[in-house]
Amino acid sequence: MNKKLAMLGLGVAVGSMMLVTSVYAGVGEAPGYEAFKSAVKQTATIKNVTRQVNVSLQDNGASLLQVKSTIKTGGADHAGSAQVNVTSGTNEQQTIQFYSQDGKQIVKTADSDVYKVIEGDNAPSKFKGHNKGNHTPDPEVISEVENVVDTLVGNLKNYVTMDETAGNGKEIHFKLSGSQISPVVNTVGSLVIKHGVMAKDEPMPTKANTLGIDLATLRNSLPQLSSDISMDAVEVNASVDEDDHITSQSAQIHLSGKDAQGAEHDVVLRIDMTLSSLNSTTPDTVDLSGKQVENVKFDELSGHKNWGDKH
Repeated sequence: MNKKLAMLGLGVAVGSMMLVTSVYAGVGEAPGYEAFKSAVKQTATIKNVTRQVNVSLQDNGASLLQVKSTIKTGGADHAGSAQVNVTSGTNEQQTIQFYSQDGKQIVKTADSDVYKVIEGDNAPSKFKGHNKGNHTPDPEVISEVENVVDTLVGNLKNYVTMDETAGNGKEIHFKLSGSQISPVVNTVGSLVIKHGVMAKDEPMPTKANTLGIDLATLRNSLPQLSSDISMDAVEVNASVDEDDHITSQSAQIHLSGKDAQGAEHDVVLRIDMTLSSLNSTTPDTVDLSGKQVENVKFDELSGHKNWGDKH
C-alpha cells in the first residue's frame, strides 16, 4: 500500500498509538515500566493478528475526527487487509478498504466501484524494499533511540504502575498531568502541532491523485493551534496477557492552546487498540474478476503517479 497517501486514515490510527508508546520507550528500570516495555517489544513481533484501532479527537467538547479501523495481518507473503472509516467534524465519512494480496496492493473507497491496483513492480523503491524483507529494524539503532529517550524522559518511570491479574496477566497504568510532564515532551509536542498548522497552507494533491481519499477534508478538520500550546495530561492503560502480549491499550492526551485569532482550545485525543486472533488471523481478500480495475503506475524518479488503463 502507498503509505504516504493511501494509508493516511490508517496512519492516523496506528501512528497516533505509536506516538504515545514511543514517548515512553525507555524511561527506566521501574517494574511497571519494564513490564510495559517488554510487552511492547513482544507484541511488536506478532506477524499474524487482528487489530482494532480507534481514534477520536475533540476540540472544546465538539467531535473533530473519528477513525475506526480493523487491520488484519497474515504474516505470510505480506498478506494483509484493512478497513478504515474516517468521519470528520463536518460528518463527512470516508470508508477505505485495503488489500495486500498476490504481490499487489489494492485500494477501494466506498464512493467508487473502482478497485485501484498498485503492482509491486510499479511501486516506489522503498516499497519494493519492504516487499523484499529489507525493512527489519537495525537493533543497534533501536538501542540508541532507547538511550536517547532514557536521557530525555528520565524519572517518568516512577509513574508507571502495575497490577497482577488472574492467569499471570498484568494491568499497567500510566498517568501524568501538569508539571509532571517533561518540558522536553511538551516542547516536542508543541513543535509537531505547529508544524501541522503550517502545513495546512500547503497545496494538497487532488482527490484522484490520492487513490480516492480526500486528504484535504481530513486535514482541515484538525485543530489549528498556533500559540501557548501545552500538553496538560497523558494517561495510558494496557492489559497484558500471560504470553506478554498487549491485548488492549488505551491512551488519552489532553492539549490546550490558542489559534491564530487568539481563541482558546481544549483538545482531547483518545486512542483505543485491541488485539485478537493472534496467530489465527486470515486477512480479507478480493476477487477482481468482473470488477472495475484501474492500474496505478509510479514514476520512481519523480515520485509522481501515472494512471494506467481502466478496464
